[in-house]
Amino acid sequence: MVTFPILAFLLLAAHFSRVNLNGLALACLLLPFLLFHRKRWVVITEGILLLTGSVIWGITGYRLALMRIHFGMPYHRLIAIMGGVALYTIFSAWVLLRQKSRNRYPGDPGSAAVSTWVFSLTFLTLSMIQLKVPLNMLLLNRFIPGFGWLEILLLAVYGAVVAARIYDHKTQARWRIRVWHLFTIVFFGQLILGLLGFDSFLMTGKLHLPVPALIAAGPIYRGHEFFMIFLFLGTIVLVGPAWCSQLCYIGAWDDAASRSKKIPGYYRNDRVRIIIAVLVIGAAILLRILKVGWLPATILAAAFGLAGVGIMLRFSRKKGVMVHCTAYCPIGLFANILGKLNPFRIRIDTGGCTSCMACAQVCRYSALTLKDIQAGKPSLTCTLCGDCISDCPQNTIHYHFPGMKAETARKLFIVLVVTLHAVFLGVARI
Repeated sequence: MVTFPILAFLLLAAHFSRVNLNGLALACLLLPFLLFHRKRWVVITEGILLLTGSVIWGITGYRLALMRIHFGMPYHRLIAIMGGVALYTIFSAWVLLRQKSRNRYPGDPGSAAVSTWVFSLTFLTLSMIQLKVPLNMLLLNRFIPGFGWLEILLLAVYGAVVAARIYDHKTQARWRIRVWHLFTIVFFGQLILGLLGFDSFLMTGKLHLPVPALIAAGPIYRGHEFFMIFLFLGTIVLVGPAWCSQLCYIGAWDDAASRSKKIPGYYRNDRVRIIIAVLVIGAAILLRILKVGWLPATILAAAFGLAGVGIMLRFSRKKGVMVHCTAYCPIGLFANILGKLNPFRIRIDTGGCTSCMACAQVCRYSALTLKDIQAGKPSLTCTLCGDCISDCPQNTIHYHFPGMKAETARKLFIVLVVTLHAVFLGVARI
């Protein structure tokens, strides 16, 4: 079964090598090995990639034919050859996509669909970044020009694997934490290497303090460089407050601190969060009005960030709750409030709920008191992490999206959030 697809990928590798796209050539050489990972999403994804390859053969043949016509050269044989290769690639895709082939690869159809979508969206998003953004965003490109395409493939495969694990209720909570912490390690690992003199690990070489509050306060003080605000708002549009439980580079620290206790306690103080947010934004405005230099402003920002780390070590560890994220970080408040504009919600079927409080015993955001559960929805501090969903013994908690069934809403949410994670893993750095 795999002989035809393997040869099709080898032909594509030869084509990309001929036009000096060595990163893509190597990716095509590695793709056949992925077929040994016996999951249904693999054959579906590789079938789609081969269909894309047939389009590439068609475009290439068309351009070569036009060039030969322009110079008055014969072109009929070229069209026949390129057309034949394109048709062979389509046939190879069909070999993988037919029902018989998919049945040979085990996997839940829902899981396969989620992983396929994550692979496709991650590959497409990073490809657009590779093609359209002038700056070398992908790290591998900086060390070996053109090999960003290989990094794109690896990140897409990684995203598909993660999506399958998070789709599985049994491994959802554990894998969410693992990949979130991995993102933090990669993010700060690159920053440390950059500070040690390896400039390739920095985005532009122009350093900014990695304090979440500066996403809002920094541009207000500077009056420019609004990229992080737009990036933050973009994630809010797509996945609401899940920024805080999936994508924030500091939030994973607070999560790690809170897990010093197996069962979380409770701490929620929205008034304190509002006061701190007002003070941070007010300070940024005042520093700009008074034209305070960058050094005093940086010292103040660093002090705010260090105070946050102190809160994690002192209060989050003691209470088993993410106190920094739920009572100190202004961006956490903005994510919770602006997240209400996003249609994704977590809902509790009060008819089947027994108020056993199992969900509250895994919530690190103090979003599930008895009152919240009886009301059928978490409180403002909910970040859509989904830990409560996988731990509910009655299966009465679910993702909600208007007009969708609960399972469809969950699939869509996983596709969006895992795709964002995989893309951020590839391009997010200081």
